[in-house]
Amino acid sequence: MEILSFARLPSTNAYALELAAGGAQHKIVVWALEQSGGRGQYRRRFSSPVGGLYFSLILRPDLPSERLPLVTLAAGVGCCLCLEQNCAVAPLLKWPNDLYVNGKKLGGILTEGLPLVGPERPMVVVGVGLNVNSTSSDYPEELRPAVTTLADTTKKTFDLQRLLESLVDAILHQVHTLKENRVKLLAQWDRRDYLKEQSMQWSNGRSVISGIGQGVLSDGRYSMIDASGVLHSILAGTIKPG
Repeated sequence: MEILSFARLPSTNAYALELAAGGAQHKIVVWALEQSGGRGQYRRRFSSPVGGLYFSLILRPDLPSERLPLVTLAAGVGCCLCLEQNCAVAPLLKWPNDLYVNGKKLGGILTEGLPLVGPERPMVVVGVGLNVNSTSSDYPEELRPAVTTLADTTKKTFDLQRLLESLVDAILHQVHTLKENRVKLLAQWDRRDYLKEQSMQWSNGRSVISGIGQGVLSDGRYSMIDASGVLHSILAGTIKPG
């Protein structure tokens, strides 16, 4: 891997997408100690104070097009396995892209793609933001009840570059698993599902539907059974406990 490091960027994903559009190679990593305009799902602002780990990985995965939406899930599994092995925490995954510890958000993943050009494999950028050596007091007051950090959870601090390298290796390994054995990858995600068999709400932009989480489907969508027994296959929108 090649790591491009910066003290501060508006967004590592935005920078990596520019590099990818300009022909950047597979497995380049853009890393910033701080982001001034970090983005989350649906372009929500992602708070990125100093002490967190913010990076974007440029990939040209050797995957059929129908598996590309599963790259976010593969990255989530990779992050969980890395943190389990290196940081003595066991995060859970909230579909499609959030990591939780003790009921609070530890980080998020944002995967963005570039339009296909010619016969080349598609290029995607996997952005990861993890709350590492920061503490909850470093975040805006309205977010503090809902966020946690590795430092808060473990009472330790971590070498950010070493953790970055381990996370990238773990993500690459799980993207390879997605290629070779999608069932295995989804089973690993399923074991860490934050909402499976739990009460949840799905907001689809028109209404809010309550139900019980049923887990991720083979195509990457999430499933939920509502109070009437109807099974919903969720492709977009927001889900949360409730």
